[in-house]
Amino acid sequence: MSLNKLVGGDCGGNNSLVKLTNIVGRDGSITQNLSQSDRFVNEFLAQNSQVPQTFNMNALLNNMPEVEKVSNITAQPSTSQISNVRPHMPSPWMHAPSASFMPSAMRPFQTPFQIMRQPQTSNVQIQYVNESELQKSDSDVKTKAQEYVNSVKEDDELAYNQFMSFMKRISSGELNLGESLEGEQKSMSKDKIVEEMAEKYKDEWAKLSDVNEYWDSEAANGIAKEYTFAEGNMMLENKSALELGKEKLKMGDIPGAVLCFEAAAQQQPDSAEAWFLLGTTQAENEQDPLAITALKKSLAIDPRQLEAYITLAAAYTNENMAKHAYLTLLDWLKASSKYSDLVPQDIDPNKMSIKELEAYSTSLYLKAAQLNPVQVDPDVQNALGVICNINQQYDKAVDCFKAALAVASDNAKLWNRLGATLANSDRSEEALDAYHEALNLEPGFIRARYNVGITCMNLGAHKQAAEHFLVVLNQQYKAQSSNPNASSDISSSTIWTTLRMVCSFMGEHDAAKLVDDRNLSELNKFFEVEP
Repeated sequence: MSLNKLVGGDCGGNNSLVKLTNIVGRDGSITQNLSQSDRFVNEFLAQNSQVPQTFNMNALLNNMPEVEKVSNITAQPSTSQISNVRPHMPSPWMHAPSASFMPSAMRPFQTPFQIMRQPQTSNVQIQYVNESELQKSDSDVKTKAQEYVNSVKEDDELAYNQFMSFMKRISSGELNLGESLEGEQKSMSKDKIVEEMAEKYKDEWAKLSDVNEYWDSEAANGIAKEYTFAEGNMMLENKSALELGKEKLKMGDIPGAVLCFEAAAQQQPDSAEAWFLLGTTQAENEQDPLAITALKKSLAIDPRQLEAYITLAAAYTNENMAKHAYLTLLDWLKASSKYSDLVPQDIDPNKMSIKELEAYSTSLYLKAAQLNPVQVDPDVQNALGVICNINQQYDKAVDCFKAALAVASDNAKLWNRLGATLANSDRSEEALDAYHEALNLEPGFIRARYNVGITCMNLGAHKQAAEHFLVVLNQQYKAQSSNPNASSDISSSTIWTTLRMVCSFMGEHDAAKLVDDRNLSELNKFFEVEP
């Protein structure tokens, strides 16, 4: 039986657990002569007969601050550390539960064992000792202990318990009360235990309490440390793979250039240029996770490549990794001979929250722009445009990209970023114009073509959107078909997923099935697209 069938009620009716409780209660009322233990069981069932709640993680998380107030075992993380778990990601599952709701697992209750245990009574009167009496000499303490031993020696229940054994040791002089109390206080001190636990587990607690440290990491966002190369790449046999890749890039064959640059990176793993070209080309190929890995390797070899920082920051932005994007843009300033003096040496941006990083990065780039207000630096405006995109100030981002394009109108990447920003600010028609400028400069620019398809979707032109996605997929498969030994699919799963969505919007379920099968040839026929 599934868990849902066990605890879930239909149309508000009682579920199986509640029915079981009712049956036990009914049978109990029929039996007249119940034992004492049976009555306790019935009382327990009556106290816990309400409908069990399904577990709610949100309610548990909402109660965590209350738990932490009670259990301050170690230093808590600062507000800046925990206030910003992926703030740019809308989370519909984080709705607030009812204030009165509390998961049944969190409710305190008494177990039957606790209910049935009754305090034992004794005819011995307990005498409490004042603190002043503890200051008496050891002989007085021994006398008092002997008196107590004599008073209860006829009581079989108390004659052999631990306390009696303790008092006998004192009366015989075997144990000194002052030393015993001091040792006992040391071993049983609550504060001491807490301190020892805090010291022992402080590292583990820090790792667990700093949620951001993991969820902001590259591993949590699907960014691999090592680059995953396409298998069976025939370009590995070509010693001029790097130069051939550059030629393919000029011809607009981005997927073909990727295979060449992958071969070059494998042939020359210490070549910053090969990794840089591979990273920037994968970014244009709508493969940001791979682009990030390649660009990081390039910068590790040669941290002076300024263009790599901007491309890397844009890729992080596309993957909703705002903190990494800000830090990369700050690295660009540090690596720039013109602007490195603007970056304070005594500030560690890695310890900042997202909001602090946003303000810090913006202020430094504004200072960079103001160093020479007459002459526009397209790289600075480009970076400012990326920052404004991260914090969703799209109008400002549009101004920044337009300012950069005023002095670098032949930059297809800038036109594409302008188009994406216009699309994000609900200016789809203007976005199409910017994308077309990018495609005029680089006809094989896969990301720009994909963005045109997205904009067509936003405008309700689903058939045209599907055609653009198929053009992109055909580009990627053409490169794969020219490499017959390749055993891995180099097409973008993001594009396939979006094409599937378009087919659903159109109500074309047969086409959607073809997408699930990745049957590109039949999809081309269905939408009448030339491969």
